Amino acid sequence: MKLRSNPSQPVGRENAPKSRRWKRDTLVYALAVQAALLALTVFVIVVVPSDRTEPEFSAGRTVYLPQKELEHRVALSEFQNAAAQPLLLEKLVTAALLPPDLPALPTVARVDEDRLDAADALAQDAQALLAQSGLAGAVGGLRSARSIAAFFGIEDSGERVAIVVNTSVSVRNKAQRRGVEWSHLQSEVVRLVEGLQAGTQFCIVQFSQGARTFPEHMAPATASNRAATRAWIERSLKGNPPVEPGQSWYGHEAAFETAMRLQPDLVFLVTDGVLDRREERGGRIVYPLVPYEEFAASLRAFAKQAGRTVRIHVVGFEMDGATAAAMRRLASDYGGQVRAF
Repeated sequence: MKLRSNPSQPVGRENAPKSRRWKRDTLVYALAVQAALLALTVFVIVVVPSDRTEPEFSAGRTVYLPQKELEHRVALSEFQNAAAQPLLLEKLVTAALLPPDLPALPTVARVDEDRLDAADALAQDAQALLAQSGLAGAVGGLRSARSIAAFFGIEDSGERVAIVVNTSVSVRNKAQRRGVEWSHLQSEVVRLVEGLQAGTQFCIVQFSQGARTFPEHMAPATASNRAATRAWIERSLKGNPPVEPGQSWYGHEAAFETAMRLQPDLVFLVTDGVLDRREERGGRIVYPLVPYEEFAASLRAFAKQAGRTVRIHVVGFEMDGATAAAMRRLASDYGGQVRAF
């Protein structure tokens, strides 16, 4: 057994300097290798082969068509000319619907508007207006036109329109009590006529116990006829038309017999609904009431003779229960409406 000469010195100390030198040398070698690799990468050139070639552009041969270019320019010029200026149409003007050589309407003497019962004076122009002027023959050559007709809020359309007005003093008084002045009713008739187209035929039937028409025949609603009608309404649509000797019908029956002879397809009736009839008994004039069924039978006969389908609207003033019921039946039987005041 070998004893150490210096017991205070630790075991293996003689090997310590050699171990540290080995570790230091290894670190130096590693750093040297990394430095070498870093230096080497600085001088490495990466060469990437490429097969791409520069793009080449080619175009086909241009074909020039001078004729097509010319047509395009002409079409473009025409479009620009048309778009630059608005299309102007010549104004269509109609000189007249009737022949220009018709005689003028007759001049009718003015009557006193306050005399409601002066029927003879009021009727001077009603029966003979178109017959004297020669207009009746020209009317037949016109083609009828349908118009919208409005009267006291009732609207309908027709080609041949008749306004049937009871102008007796009793009806006028009843209308006034219901807040409708007679001048307002006249204005409603004027408005109806002036709203018709020139080709629409019209007439006014005025009645009390007798009846008369204006004009004598259905007339077209031309400007001149509307003007003549407006003057006649303001002057003559009032009072009692005269009772002609030997006439067969009276009151409402006389009015509808007269109106249906003119073959209307639309009728506006102004009335108080009282269906009475003038009769002479023992030298006295009496006005008995006509039952509605009897009046309806007469009206059916008149309509059958006219040969036309007609609609009847009623404007009634101060109608009591029985008369209102009769007028509602009348409007219902002929597809019309009732406007009651």
